[in-house]
Amino acid sequence: MTRWRSSFLIALVSIVMTSVFLIDVCNLSYQCGCTHLWAGADAHCNIHNPAGKHCPWCSMGMAGYGLVYAGIVIPQGFLSFFPRRWNSIKRLLAALAVFPIAGGFQALVLGLAYGYFS
Repeated sequence: MTRWRSSFLIALVSIVMTSVFLIDVCNLSYQCGCTHLWAGADAHCNIHNPAGKHCPWCSMGMAGYGLVYAGIVIPQGFLSFFPRRWNSIKRLLAALAVFPIAGGFQALVLGLAYGYFS
């Protein structure tokens, strides 16, 4: 398999994992009521409840959610193709590790900024 083909597959796998499970990280971080894409997604998120705190990721709308998503998949894409000296396994593991690390960091920062944890 060529280097570019394996890099593309690494990017595809890591970005698909992020795309499918990002909403689950939202609920894990904020206990907001979001669930799997195939089980209602944000239908039960506290963003739909007029009273109380609102989930920071869902409060930002699609544009804000897109920024959170981009903050994860851009580094995943980069690590899928670089560094060139890493073999495919190392690049895949690094790209997959970006998801919980970057997602968790963004959840913490936005939760603090929105006063969600207080």
